[in-house]
Amino acid sequence: MNQFQPNNQISQQIAHAEQLIQQLVNQTQQASGQYQQLLNQELNNAKLLEQIAQREQQAAQIIQTALQGHQTALQQLQQISNICNQISHAQTTNSQINAYSNMNNQQPFGVNHYSH
Repeated sequence: MNQFQPNNQISQQIAHAEQLIQQLVNQTQQASGQYQQLLNQELNNAKLLEQIAQREQQAAQIIQTALQGHQTALQQLQQISNICNQISHAQTTNSQINAYSNMNNQQPFGVNHYSH
């Protein structure tokens, strides 16, 4: 056996280990680059989601304002309806009073108001 053979074998193993380490370094750097891309995408997605959430909040406020306006309009329409009912009832009552008054003011048939 050659005395340099074990050293040569160790050198080959070290060289092989260095190759494996370099491959792992390259793969780790590549994975780090991919993770950086994923992180950037997620940050962009988060920004977009925040913008969407702000728009949704604005839309909800607009809808709430519209709903309040509709509720106010309904209350006002109910008040107008009540006033119309009161006016209608007052007119009906006045018509009935006038009809009753006219009946009382009529003279019996055949009675001449001008005869003395």
